[in-house]
Amino acid sequence: MHVYIVDDEPELLTSLAILLRRAGHEVAGFATAGAFLSVADDLPLGCVLLDLHLPDLSGLQVQTRLNEAECGHPVVLLTGAGDVPDAVAAMRAGALDFIRKPYRAAELHEALERADAALELARERRRRAKRLVALERLSLREREVLAALAHGGPSKTVAYDLGISVRTVEMHRANILKKLDVPNIGAALLMAQAGNMLNLQ
Repeated sequence: MHVYIVDDEPELLTSLAILLRRAGHEVAGFATAGAFLSVADDLPLGCVLLDLHLPDLSGLQVQTRLNEAECGHPVVLLTGAGDVPDAVAAMRAGALDFIRKPYRAAELHEALERADAALELARERRRRAKRLVALERLSLREREVLAALAHGGPSKTVAYDLGISVRTVEMHRANILKKLDVPNIGAALLMAQAGNMLNLQ
């Protein structure tokens, strides 16, 4: 799992990175909120270990900006003893969990397990969004051809039903495969079914 540590304490950042790499995670560290936010949207989905108090922004502000950008990275806050109210506020804003400093390794790993489950949900949301974007690129006629092909008939039958030539059906089939970036019509139909696009009126 990708883990992004955002903390301005060099010793803590280094010790966390060593611990997490030994556990098999891919780790990147950031000393400021700005450094992380400037690349957050381009990073692979991963868990953010976020210090609640950073030099430039608070953890709550970072959480809010991640929400606005819809990055999908689950956030686990790193807090001090007196930071619980702020941590609770950040969790209400969408943070997954919080861990008090000094952290315990077992507690950290448990939080990362919860983050991994949240990441799978985020990945599925991204896959769904990507499918919808691809499906929206289809023209109305291409959607009609795809819906007709869902009934399993040959191109000749589809052409007759839609009042177009077989050659035109084949052209639309090729365009559908190209736009959806799938190898065959079966895969295109599965994508369309997942996107609720086969019930054309």
